[in-house]
Amino acid sequence: MDLKVLGLLAVQERGTPIVPTAAPARQLLALLAAHADRIVPTAVLTQELWPDGAPRHAQDMIETHVRGLRELIDDALDVGREQVAGASAAPGPRSAREVVVSLPGGYLLATGGGSSDVRMFQRAVGAGYRAMEVEDYPNAAERLGQALELWSADAYTGVVVGPHLRAQGARLELSRLRALDLWIEAQRRLGRRHELYSGLSVFLSRFRSAPPQYAALVAEVERGAAQGYAGRPYGQSPALRIGPFLHSLRHSRTTLHPLPVAG
Repeated sequence: MDLKVLGLLAVQERGTPIVPTAAPARQLLALLAAHADRIVPTAVLTQELWPDGAPRHAQDMIETHVRGLRELIDDALDVGREQVAGASAAPGPRSAREVVVSLPGGYLLATGGGSSDVRMFQRAVGAGYRAMEVEDYPNAAERLGQALELWSADAYTGVVVGPHLRAQGARLELSRLRALDLWIEAQRRLGRRHELYSGLSVFLSRFRSAPPQYAALVAEVERGAAQGYAGRPYGQSPALRIGPFLHSLRHSRTTLHPLPVAG
């Protein structure tokens, strides 16, 4: 099972999408994906779906959502069965109950070793942080850029979020902004003004709004692009203001450690 949450929620089993259309079922799937391969207690699912208080039949409603999710997975698995039909040496697809597993006290989404954009993000960010620590700025810029490219929009776009998904999204956002800060710093140290202008414009355009701390930097990028600074050699362009986050980063390398993120 392949999971993507750094933008629109996308979950696939053997290449077939299984994201439900009903908002509560999609929200339940997103929370299971946020804690993939780990049990999510029924109490946590209940709090996520009904933060203002659970209805009387909340447990039955969760089971209904899980049943519908398993039906979608069964459809995806049917495609997989057709693909392996006649290939006796190939292992058959899992059952839906082996993907969304019922356990005492909760449910678990078993990915079966599939891909996760959050895990890829964490690995790339970790490599970028380590490169920054040893002042390997070309490698840092590359790996942090790879991490940022994994984001297509705000995390869990298209999903109604309750308290647990909101907290998870906030942790992911903080980790993204830390990676962006260091990517900017790596590009600045390399004198890559064109890459900084173009890359920052792309990275920030994918989100609803730029965080307040980037307001001056975004304005400087737009002004530089309008005046043609992006195409000039670094030494011939006005100094770029890089914001309070980067000034603090220069004085504290403790911020270079990756943020643990579930998923």
